[in-house]
Amino acid sequence: MYPILLKAHLALVALAFLSFLLRTYWGLRKPVMLDNAMAFKAHKLLTLLMLVSAFALCIAVGQYPVADAWLTEKLALLVIYVGFAMAAFRPRAAAPQRLVLGGIASGLFVLMLVIAKTHSPLLLG
Repeated sequence: MYPILLKAHLALVALAFLSFLLRTYWGLRKPVMLDNAMAFKAHKLLTLLMLVSAFALCIAVGQYPVADAWLTEKLALLVIYVGFAMAAFRPRAAAPQRLVLGGIASGLFVLMLVIAKTHSPLLLG
């Protein structure tokens, strides 16, 4: 069961990040596309499925945030990432602001990937 969960989670992580990058591009080049309800719902569904798969992985391997420092740090970075991503997609955000916020969110995403790959916290360790 674990290998299937892991592959599903990794695929959902990749799709969710690609969705984020697409929405960032739209915010910079075609802001009207951010109002597309179907794209918004698809992005939210991908993100939800990614979180459900992460939760299932935690249960499958018996590792939980707070008990494991690397998961705690990854969860904290996820919350911060979501905040920056939401700010980048605000309707009134100017293109330079979207670029900076999207860049910060992307950097946070990369940090989460590094932590997930190494199972080692960067700040709490």
